[in-house]
Amino acid sequence: MWTRPSNVFYYTIIFYAMKVAWDEKTCIHAAKCVENLPSVFKVQDGKFVIIQDGAPAAEIRRVVGMCPSGALSVSE
Repeated sequence: MWTRPSNVFYYTIIFYAMKVAWDEKTCIHAAKCVENLPSVFKVQDGKFVIIQDGAPAAEIRRVVGMCPSGALSVSE
């Protein structure tokens, strides 16, 4: 019969997915996001792209807060 050794610990890790959204109609194209966090916010083939896991969540939230038009938002 197998028993769990007393020196083995089990952890449950819960990841909360953060979603970054962009409202194209609200955007004034100030490019604050692209300039400040190009690993997440970029223009590829003429289209705005958001790489959700391109930086730590705190950095993404910081740059989303810099958006002058409020076109970027974060939801949990």
